[in-house]
Amino acid sequence: MAKRLVSAIGIILFLFLAAAAPWAQEAGSDLEALFGEEIVAEESSSGQAGMGAGANPLGGLLKTEAVRIGGSISGTVDISGTWDRPWTAGFDLFAPDSQKLSPALKGFLFFDARPDEEFRVHGSFKTSWPFESTYKVLTTTTTSTSITVPYMRIFELFSDFQLGDRIYFRFGKATVKWGVGYFFSPADIINLEQINLFDPTAQREGPLHFRVLMPFGPSQNTASLYAVFDTENPDFSTTALAGKAEFVLGRYEIGLGAYYRNDTAERAALTLTGPLGSFDIFAEGVVSRGSPKTFYSFSTVAPYYSASEPADHRDSIYFSGTAGFIYNDQDNNITVIGQYYYNGEGYSESERSSAITTLNTLLALPLPDSTKTGLKSLGKEYAYGSGMHYAAANLSYSEIGGSRLSASILGLANLSDFSGLVQPSLSWKIADRLKLTGSALFFYGGPETEYGVLRPDNPVTLSLSLSAGTGNF
Repeated sequence: MAKRLVSAIGIILFLFLAAAAPWAQEAGSDLEALFGEEIVAEESSSGQAGMGAGANPLGGLLKTEAVRIGGSISGTVDISGTWDRPWTAGFDLFAPDSQKLSPALKGFLFFDARPDEEFRVHGSFKTSWPFESTYKVLTTTTTSTSITVPYMRIFELFSDFQLGDRIYFRFGKATVKWGVGYFFSPADIINLEQINLFDPTAQREGPLHFRVLMPFGPSQNTASLYAVFDTENPDFSTTALAGKAEFVLGRYEIGLGAYYRNDTAERAALTLTGPLGSFDIFAEGVVSRGSPKTFYSFSTVAPYYSASEPADHRDSIYFSGTAGFIYNDQDNNITVIGQYYYNGEGYSESERSSAITTLNTLLALPLPDSTKTGLKSLGKEYAYGSGMHYAAANLSYSEIGGSRLSASILGLANLSDFSGLVQPSLSWKIADRLKLTGSALFFYGGPETEYGVLRPDNPVTLSLSLSAGTGNF
């Protein structure tokens, strides 16, 4: 009860400070004087409306005559075959163990309205083929019926407004990009989705929140306060309070963030981005008291496993950090990206090895099929992200020798148990908005490693994908 009261008082104080902030500020200069240039908001290629590193925090608060509408469309047809045990059972190129045809059509639509210089409304929507889903619902205790629901997902919907000329507000559902990492981002605390390894630049879904942003100092320095509301169970104890300061030191941008949520964790984050010779470097460090993660352990005695609750490790301290680089040779169309990640919420080598050994022992016992299915599912959930040391890299070479061919290779390694994946690919740009890509996906790792559990026997998948009519509008 006391903790709920503290959360409630914190939220009330946040709202009070948000309302009082404009009157506590000195009269500021106009936007052009503050930032030295006219502020124009442009939608990124991913449609992201949140602020990225180096983005103008006040972009978009300019009056326009009309509502701007845009978006993107993505159409693909993917043919793939998977060989489950190519290293032990043999490999026949024309006889995969499974094959799949996967047509896909996705759409993204956004609108951006600025009826006056101090008010902006932004919304975005996503849909995908077949554009509807069918569900069975009970009409009585013995009969049911089917209903069809169109698939249209509201991805972002928020408004930006200001009081005075030094305090800026945002309320709504929007991406909140705290992290600067490419493949891994422990400082990306607020967003609802993790980075997709195969599409790391995709915009991630953000929560409903209220943000107060205040520029300060002679450069593009900002301080922000957040109240973040839980999607599933909005309550005082599940509402997070957060704050972040971003400032420029020479050629580097530094971010300092703090996050508090009563029922899970307090976190502090530090981020750094900037140039180092021919490289762009980035780094993050996060200290957390408590964790929302569920930790598992297994036993050969029923019920065979146990799962932790956030309260079980509410006072535990976790440190996570990452560092990486981006090298871009524009003259030769070569890009290299590399990153190391220390996962403080991973399992130690002895814990991980013991748990997976116990799990494999359980799966060898004469247990009911339903029990084994459940244990396999829990085992995969346990194994995913179980390591403490990771590395990822991507090498891409576009328009090879001035041709329409491009090649890349992606690799991920759990350095704690030496398992992971490798995906080389080759693309041919047939014409504008028509591209053919061939790729192979290899997994490696023994039966007691992360990817040995996630993808047993190290399967191989070969894919051929046609991208047709994909583009922005």
